[in-house]
Amino acid sequence: MSKIIVNYVTQRSHCKCCEQRLLQLETSKVKQFTIRPEDVTDWAERESWDSSYASPDEFAEMVREFTNEVIHFHAADMFDRVVIEKMELDRVNEFITREVLYQAVRPTSQTE
Repeated sequence: MSKIIVNYVTQRSHCKCCEQRLLQLETSKVKQFTIRPEDVTDWAERESWDSSYASPDEFAEMVREFTNEVIHFHAADMFDRVVIEKMELDRVNEFITREVLYQAVRPTSQTE
């Protein structure tokens, strides 16, 4: 099964218990989150990914939005901000292109 492990950090600007603004932004150690092709297609239909792929800027924005939302939903506190480096987003972009978009057009079995 294909998957990609994404490195990210979280930043917190408010206290978890009293919700007061912290004097200094707290940044976590590097964390990891695993994304699988089904996570991608659960978040948006295959057709949405296909149509956004026609525009590189739109596709990059969709990848960024997906990655942030899926990590925030599954692995971050509501007060946390998920921070993902561009290099990691580029890796997710390549993963989605290869494992979701390209995978769908590749024949499942080739007999020659």
